[in-house]
Amino acid sequence: MNSRIHDSLKPLEVTPTDTPAQIQVLDGIKHLVFDLYGTLLISGVGEKFSFHMREKILRASLEGHLPDFSLIVHFENLIAQSHAKSRKTGIDFPEVDIRDIWAKFFSTLKLNTPNNLDDFILRYELATNPCWLMPGVEKLLNHPLSRGIISNAQFYTPLIMSRFGFPHLEHTLFSYEHGEAKPGTFLFKTLAQKLNPEETLYLGNDRLKDVAPAATCGFKTALFAGDQRSLRLHSHRKDLPEPDAILTSLSQIPQLLGE
Repeated sequence: MNSRIHDSLKPLEVTPTDTPAQIQVLDGIKHLVFDLYGTLLISGVGEKFSFHMREKILRASLEGHLPDFSLIVHFENLIAQSHAKSRKTGIDFPEVDIRDIWAKFFSTLKLNTPNNLDDFILRYELATNPCWLMPGVEKLLNHPLSRGIISNAQFYTPLIMSRFGFPHLEHTLFSYEHGEAKPGTFLFKTLAQKLNPEETLYLGNDRLKDVAPAATCGFKTALFAGDQRSLRLHSHRKDLPEPDAILTSLSQIPQLLGE
C-alpha cells in the first residue's frame, strides 16, 4: 500500500483566499491540535470532483455486470442508512467505517468483493480525493509543544500521513475509530479529558466543523484560511462562534504564540 500511495500522490498548489489574517498573541498555549484535510494537507476534494467524474472512476474500477442506476448514489445511500441507524442510538453526528460501507456496496449489488478490499478503497480514495502537504507543515510538525490531530478520517488516513513522514503526534483522534464525527463535540470532549482546553489551540479550516465544536468545549481556536478550496466560512450561520484568530499560512503559528 505504501508504494501505491507514493506513486499516486502528486504535488498540489494552494489557491490563496481573500480572507485577511487576524492574529493576536494567545498566551498560555501548551498544546497544538490540528484538523488534517484542508489544514495540514492540501485537499483536492475541495475542488469538488463532479458527480459524473466520480461515477466514471468508480465504474472503471469494477468488474462484472454493473447496474444502470448511479453507483455513487447507491454508495451514498448506504452511508445515509448507516448514519440514520446510528442517530437512533443517540449519536447526532455519526461516522462510518468506510470499509463496512464498501463491503455492503459489493454485497447489495451482488458483485465480487475485491480480494484486497482495503487496497481497492485506497485506490479509489487517491483517485477522487488527492492531497499534498500544506506549505510550512514540516516545520510546524517539529514544534516543541505537544501536538495532536482531531479529524474526520478513515483507515487510510494514517497510511497517507505515514507516506508524508508525519511524526508521532501524542494526541490524535480519528472519527472512524470512534463512530462519531465533527461537527459533533465528542472528539473534543474526549481530548479535553487529557488536555486543558484553555491551554490548547485547535486549528482548522471550517468554522462549522472545526471552530464551533472546539470553542464549545473551551479550546482556543484559529481558523485556517490558507486555501480557497478548503476554506469554509459558513457566513450565513450567525450562530457560529468567531475564532480567536485567523491564519492564512501555517508559518504564522509562531507569531500567534508570541514566539
